[in-house]
Amino acid sequence: MADSSNTKWIFVGGGIVAGAIVVMVLLGVFAPTPEKGSPPPQSPLVSTVPVETRAGSLLVRGNGTVRPVREIQLTAQVSGRIVDVSDALVSGGRFEAGETLAQIDPSDYRNAVRQAEARVTQARFEVLRAREEVNVAQRDYERIRERTGRAPEPDSTDLGRLIFNEPQLAQAEANLESAQAALETAQINLQRTRLEVPFDGMVRTKQADLGAYVGPGTPVATVYSTESVEVVVSLSSRKAALIQNLWQNGAQGTTGRLPATVTMNYGGQDFAWEGRVHRVEGAIDEETRTVDVVVRVPQPYEEAMRVTSRMPEQPFESERPPLAIGSYVTVDIEGRRGSQYQVVPRRAVRDRDPGQTPTVWTLAGDSLLVEQEVQPIQTVEDQTFLAPTLSPNSRIITTDLRVHSDSMRVRVASR
Repeated sequence: MADSSNTKWIFVGGGIVAGAIVVMVLLGVFAPTPEKGSPPPQSPLVSTVPVETRAGSLLVRGNGTVRPVREIQLTAQVSGRIVDVSDALVSGGRFEAGETLAQIDPSDYRNAVRQAEARVTQARFEVLRAREEVNVAQRDYERIRERTGRAPEPDSTDLGRLIFNEPQLAQAEANLESAQAALETAQINLQRTRLEVPFDGMVRTKQADLGAYVGPGTPVATVYSTESVEVVVSLSSRKAALIQNLWQNGAQGTTGRLPATVTMNYGGQDFAWEGRVHRVEGAIDEETRTVDVVVRVPQPYEEAMRVTSRMPEQPFESERPPLAIGSYVTVDIEGRRGSQYQVVPRRAVRDRDPGQTPTVWTLAGDSLLVEQEVQPIQTVEDQTFLAPTLSPNSRIITTDLRVHSDSMRVRVASR
């Protein structure tokens, strides 16, 4: 009886399972088929910033390398062996105007001065004797005329002057002038044994040393002035046009000099010097078509006040270094006053093929990318300055898109 009951329940369970399977199969067969298709395209997500419009003096920025105002090759003017050199006659040595950097053996030149002085003394004696002979001849002539009353009148011819020994006096005076000129030459040659420079400066390189024999024209050292330095800044014509009265600056009669600030990074810190635009070099660069503006900085080697470091890992105070020759510097020149310009992030300006005008992407409405041409003036760090051609209310797209087209749809990231 129990076995028949268990068998009954087995058949009932199996029927339930079989019915469930049949229902699932029927649902799979007769279920509606979903429509197939591509998902709707997703517009690219972009970030935007507002264009910034400014007015006032625009600092025109450029770069250049510091060079000396004066640089010469110090050469010997007389021959001889170098018997003494200054401690400043080393690469990087500093000297003052008129300081003797090297001394050529002066012995022969001192002797030449003594000999010339002796000849001058002898020539002076000959002049005195010739003058006395002239006086004696004039007195004799007067006595003869007083006694005889028949002495001929002197004339102005050479023969007439010979009566009074005047040609002998002229010869003696000429010999004296020649001896004095020889003495002056000997003194100058003696002075030239001292090699000196007429300005404060530094030694770039040394080419001769103690014991070397030099002749006229032999280079001894290359030196340059430290009273001021120059920086040549190459500016595009668009930048140069922003500087007022640039081409008149440095002309004869010009009293005002355009201010400029020269900045150099040294040890992670920025140090600045005040300078002036000195002149514009006479020709446009044929290769780059740029205008070379020369900025002059006075006293680049003078000691300056200490400047506190801006870097947290360097809390100590640091002295300003010299504005050394060869330093690469940044120069900011005051531009035309009252100018208006616009500022956008540097990454927002899109360069195109060479010869084509750069562009920026602006946002029209809430979702439309519009490509607009711009006229960059200059780029300073992460900002680009533009001529004011954009609408003041424009929003600039800063996201870099691999694929883009004018008037494409975009999504703006929440700000």
